Amino acid sequence: MVTGTRERLLDAAERLVAQHGLAGATQRRIAEAAGQANNSAVGYHIGDRGDVVRAVLARHFEPMDRRRREMRERAGADDLRHHVECLVRPLTEHLDEIGVPSWYARFAAHVIADPTLREHLLWQAGSSEVMRDVLAAVAAASPAGVSASAMAIRGEMALYAIVHTCAERERALAVGCSPHPPSWAAVGDALVDATTGMLLAPGGA
Repeated sequence: MVTGTRERLLDAAERLVAQHGLAGATQRRIAEAAGQANNSAVGYHIGDRGDVVRAVLARHFEPMDRRRREMRERAGADDLRHHVECLVRPLTEHLDEIGVPSWYARFAAHVIADPTLREHLLWQAGSSEVMRDVLAAVAAASPAGVSASAMAIRGEMALYAIVHTCAERERALAVGCSPHPPSWAAVGDALVDATTGMLLAPGGA
C-alpha cells in the first residue's frame, strides 16, 4: 500500500534525523530502516531531502495547528502572554501526547540548525493561517521603543530556545532520564514565561 509505505519512510526519516542528524539520514538508510529493499523508495514515494523534511513537518504541524486554532477561538485574552502560549503550548502538548519515545523535537532542532533546510520549517509556519495570525498578534503587542529588527532577533532567539529546550527534554526521556521540569506542561510554563519576558524587555539605550 503506497500510503503505508510513505508513512513508514517518514517515520524512519524522522527517527534517523533525531538520532543521527541530517547526515545520518541518507535515502539508503531511510529505506533500510523502513524495511524497503529498494534504495530509491524515498525518492519514489516522497521526493528529495527537502521533500522529506517538509512532509515530516507537515504531519506534525497539522495537529498543532488544530490546537492553536482552538486556543485562538476559545480564549478571550489579547495580551502578549496569551499569544506566546498559542505558539508554545501546542508543541509541548503535542509532544506529551506522542509519548516516549518521540523524535519530532530533535528532528526540528537539526532542521533549524541547517541553513539549507531551516527555510522549510519557516515556510511551514508561514503557510499556516493561524500561525500567521499568532505571529502578527505577537508583533502588534511588542513594547514601545523596541525596533522591528530587535524584535526579529528576539523572535529568532525564542525559536531556538523553544525548539532546543523541547529537544533536550525529548532526548533525556528517550534514554530513561528524569528531566527537570518533571512534565511537558511545566516545560510549557517555563517557555511561556521566558519567551514573554524576553519579548517584553525594554530596548537598549
